[in-house]
Amino acid sequence: MSDSSPVTYSQRGAVVTLRLERPETRNSLTHELRVHLLAALQRADADADVRVVILTAMGKAFSVGQDIEELADLYKDGQNRLGQMVEQEYVPIVQALRSMTKPTISLFTAPAVGGGMALVLATDFRVVTQQAVLIPAFVQVGLAPDSGVSFFLSRMIGYAKALQVLFTGQRISAEEMVHLGLAETVWNTEEQAADACQSLASRLAAGPTRAFAAIRQLLDDAAGHSLEETMALETGVQDRLASTWDHKEAIQAFLEKRKPQFRGK
Repeated sequence: MSDSSPVTYSQRGAVVTLRLERPETRNSLTHELRVHLLAALQRADADADVRVVILTAMGKAFSVGQDIEELADLYKDGQNRLGQMVEQEYVPIVQALRSMTKPTISLFTAPAVGGGMALVLATDFRVVTQQAVLIPAFVQVGLAPDSGVSFFLSRMIGYAKALQVLFTGQRISAEEMVHLGLAETVWNTEEQAADACQSLASRLAAGPTRAFAAIRQLLDDAAGHSLEETMALETGVQDRLASTWDHKEAIQAFLEKRKPQFRGK
């Protein structure tokens, strides 16, 4: 990534941090930012030395979502290509986050609006401060949620609450995120949140990475399957994981009465 990239990529040990760095636009999701974010996610996923990915942002907003000026330009010729843009540029980002072969964390210390909210919900964990707020602004511009927001929100907080939030554009504060189970704790300062995020990342980086990815996939798939279908999926996953280095190491560590040293393999 070049210095001019709107998404910076930094690695510390097994943890990669992706930072949205267009604070002057409140990290609006322009075409350029979307392209760079997808490339950064793909780079992190392809690197076997990376065990955890943190997604964060600088400035007074995590992201205000789709850049409205860019959207207006998209409509100038009278053609409706919004769905095409979502399918080609937003959906691959969410898919990259959900198919990531390692855990993901959003360090979330400012408002996330619309598509920015989708990014936060697509990560496995959310570490928040008092300033964090989710704003489903879709209905305010006459649109329905996209980029997986309806999927994540209905499964995370329940159908009735999701309907209320999305119909009214209701903001979800940091305290309510904890109440709804979207986050674990509200931290008082960005420094405390960053420390908590790094602690969580270190703990996850020491874990069985491939098992984490399989657990996420099972939970994502389970909502659309019967109990019998889900158990069949679980059986297939167990067969695959039984052949991993991490599983064999865990068994050997148990026999040797020591703590397993996972490698994510």
